[in-house]
Amino acid sequence: MSEPRFRPASRPDIDVLVPVVRQFYADEGIPWDEAMLREALDALLSDPANGRLLLIERDGALAGYIVIGFCFSLEFGGRYGLLDELYVLPSQRGGGLGKLALAEVEALCLREGLRAVRLEVSDDNEHAHGIYQRSGYDAHPRRLMTRWLDESI
Repeated sequence: MSEPRFRPASRPDIDVLVPVVRQFYADEGIPWDEAMLREALDALLSDPANGRLLLIERDGALAGYIVIGFCFSLEFGGRYGLLDELYVLPSQRGGGLGKLALAEVEALCLREGLRAVRLEVSDDNEHAHGIYQRSGYDAHPRRLMTRWLDESI
Protein backbone atom coordinates (compact mmCIF):
# COMPACT_ATOMS: atom_id res chain seq x y z
CA MET A 1 0.00 0.00 0.00
CA SER A 2 1.11 3.53 -0.73
CA GLU A 3 1.38 6.35 1.78
CA PRO A 4 -1.98 7.95 2.60
CA ARG A 5 -2.93 11.32 1.23
CA PHE A 6 -5.01 13.78 3.25
CA ARG A 7 -6.93 16.28 1.17
CA PRO A 8 -9.65 18.83 1.81
CA ALA A 9 -13.06 17.62 0.71
CA SER A 10 -15.24 19.59 -1.68
CA ARG A 11 -18.91 19.40 -2.60
CA PRO A 12 -18.42 16.78 -5.35
CA ASP A 13 -17.01 14.45 -2.66
CA ILE A 14 -20.24 14.42 -0.64
CA ASP A 15 -21.97 11.63 -2.58
CA VAL A 16 -18.95 9.35 -2.16
CA LEU A 17 -18.61 10.25 1.51
CA VAL A 18 -22.22 9.75 2.63
CA PRO A 19 -22.16 5.91 2.53
CA VAL A 20 -18.88 5.90 4.47
CA VAL A 21 -20.34 8.17 7.15
CA ARG A 22 -23.40 5.92 7.26
CA GLN A 23 -21.13 2.92 7.92
CA PHE A 24 -19.35 4.81 10.72
CA TYR A 25 -22.66 5.81 12.31
CA ALA A 26 -23.88 2.21 12.14
CA ASP A 27 -20.65 0.99 13.76
CA GLU A 28 -20.98 3.57 16.56
CA GLY A 29 -24.76 3.35 17.04
CA ILE A 30 -25.26 6.99 16.03
CA PRO A 31 -28.77 7.79 14.72
CA TRP A 32 -28.82 8.20 10.94
CA ASP A 33 -30.45 11.21 9.29
CA GLU A 34 -29.08 11.70 5.78
CA ALA A 35 -30.82 15.03 5.21
CA MET A 36 -29.32 16.45 8.42
CA LEU A 37 -25.90 15.05 7.51
CA ARG A 38 -25.97 16.60 4.05
CA GLU A 39 -27.02 19.95 5.54
CA ALA A 40 -24.15 19.78 8.05
CA LEU A 41 -21.63 18.81 5.37
CA ASP A 42 -22.78 21.74 3.25
CA ALA A 43 -22.37 24.13 6.21
CA LEU A 44 -18.91 22.75 6.95
CA LEU A 45 -17.74 23.06 3.36
CA SER A 46 -19.37 26.49 2.87
CA ASP A 47 -17.67 28.29 5.75
CA PRO A 48 -14.01 27.61 6.65
CA ALA A 49 -14.63 29.20 10.06
CA ASN A 50 -16.68 26.11 10.97
CA GLY A 51 -13.81 23.67 10.56
CA ARG A 52 -12.40 21.22 8.03
CA LEU A 53 -13.36 17.98 6.35
CA LEU A 54 -10.40 15.94 5.15
CA LEU A 55 -10.54 12.81 3.06
CA ILE A 56 -8.00 10.07 3.65
CA GLU A 57 -7.01 8.44 0.38
CA ARG A 58 -4.73 5.53 -0.26
CA ASP A 59 -3.92 4.02 -3.67
CA GLY A 60 -6.45 6.38 -5.26
CA ALA A 61 -9.37 5.15 -3.13
CA LEU A 62 -11.16 6.59 -0.14
CA ALA A 63 -9.68 5.10 3.05
CA GLY A 64 -11.53 7.27 5.58
CA TYR A 65 -12.30 10.81 6.61
CA ILE A 66 -11.69 13.39 9.34
CA VAL A 67 -13.97 16.17 10.59
CA ILE A 68 -12.47 18.93 12.73
CA GLY A 69 -14.75 21.60 14.17
CA PHE A 70 -13.36 24.93 15.28
CA CYS A 71 -14.53 25.99 18.75
CA PHE A 72 -13.78 28.60 21.41
CA SER A 73 -13.19 28.07 25.11
CA LEU A 74 -11.92 30.30 27.88
CA GLU A 75 -10.50 27.18 29.54
CA PHE A 76 -8.25 26.63 26.51
CA GLY A 77 -7.36 30.28 26.10
CA GLY A 78 -9.26 30.76 22.85
CA ARG A 79 -9.83 28.68 19.76
CA TYR A 80 -9.39 24.92 19.77
CA GLY A 81 -10.10 22.05 17.43
CA LEU A 82 -12.72 19.41 18.13
CA LEU A 83 -11.90 16.16 16.37
CA ASP A 84 -15.54 15.43 15.69
CA GLU A 85 -15.11 12.34 13.54
CA LEU A 86 -12.19 10.19 12.50
CA TYR A 87 -13.12 7.07 10.60
CA VAL A 88 -10.89 4.62 8.81
CA LEU A 89 -12.59 2.01 6.66
CA PRO A 90 -12.17 -1.51 8.09
CA SER A 91 -10.22 -2.65 5.01
CA GLN A 92 -7.71 0.16 5.59
CA ARG A 93 -7.09 -0.34 9.32
CA GLY A 94 -3.76 -1.34 10.74
CA GLY A 95 -0.37 -0.06 9.80
CA GLY A 96 -0.71 3.19 11.73
CA LEU A 97 -3.22 5.06 9.56
CA GLY A 98 -5.08 6.35 12.64
CA LYS A 99 -1.85 7.68 14.13
CA LEU A 100 -0.98 9.41 10.84
CA ALA A 101 -4.47 10.91 10.73
CA LEU A 102 -4.03 12.32 14.25
CA ALA A 103 -0.72 13.89 13.23
CA GLU A 104 -2.50 15.48 10.25
CA VAL A 105 -5.21 16.85 12.55
CA GLU A 106 -2.63 18.34 14.89
CA ALA A 107 -0.65 19.91 12.05
CA LEU A 108 -3.80 21.45 10.58
CA CYS A 109 -4.82 22.85 13.96
CA LEU A 110 -1.37 24.35 14.50
CA ARG A 111 -1.52 25.99 11.04
CA GLU A 112 -4.91 27.47 12.04
CA GLY A 113 -3.43 28.90 15.25
CA LEU A 114 -5.52 26.66 17.51
CA ARG A 115 -4.34 26.05 21.05
CA ALA A 116 -5.59 22.49 21.66
CA VAL A 117 -7.33 19.50 20.12
CA ARG A 118 -10.16 17.72 21.92
CA LEU A 119 -11.93 14.56 20.89
CA GLU A 120 -14.73 12.30 21.93
CA VAL A 121 -14.37 8.53 22.07
CA SER A 122 -16.81 5.84 23.17
CA ASP A 123 -16.02 4.33 26.56
CA ASP A 124 -16.11 0.83 25.07
CA ASN A 125 -13.71 1.55 22.19
CA GLU A 126 -10.52 0.40 23.90
CA HIS A 127 -8.57 0.24 20.62
CA ALA A 128 -9.22 3.93 19.91
CA HIS A 129 -8.47 4.85 23.54
CA GLY A 130 -5.05 3.23 23.16
CA ILE A 131 -4.29 5.07 19.91
CA TYR A 132 -5.28 8.41 21.43
CA GLN A 133 -3.39 7.87 24.68
CA ARG A 134 -0.21 6.78 22.87
CA SER A 135 -0.53 9.97 20.79
CA GLY A 136 -0.57 12.15 23.91
CA TYR A 137 -4.30 12.65 24.55
CA ASP A 138 -5.43 12.59 28.18
CA ALA A 139 -8.86 11.71 29.51
CA HIS A 140 -10.53 14.37 31.66
CA PRO A 141 -12.73 13.53 34.63
CA ARG A 142 -15.68 15.27 32.98
CA ARG A 143 -18.22 13.99 30.46
CA LEU A 144 -19.71 15.77 27.51
CA MET A 145 -23.46 16.18 27.86
CA THR A 146 -25.93 17.09 25.13
CA ARG A 147 -29.37 18.65 24.99
CA TRP A 148 -30.90 18.83 21.55
CA LEU A 149 -32.57 22.20 21.06
CA ASP A 150 -34.73 21.02 18.17
CA GLU A 151 -37.03 18.37 19.61
CA SER A 152 -37.53 16.82 16.16
CA ILE A 153 -33.97 15.48 16.20
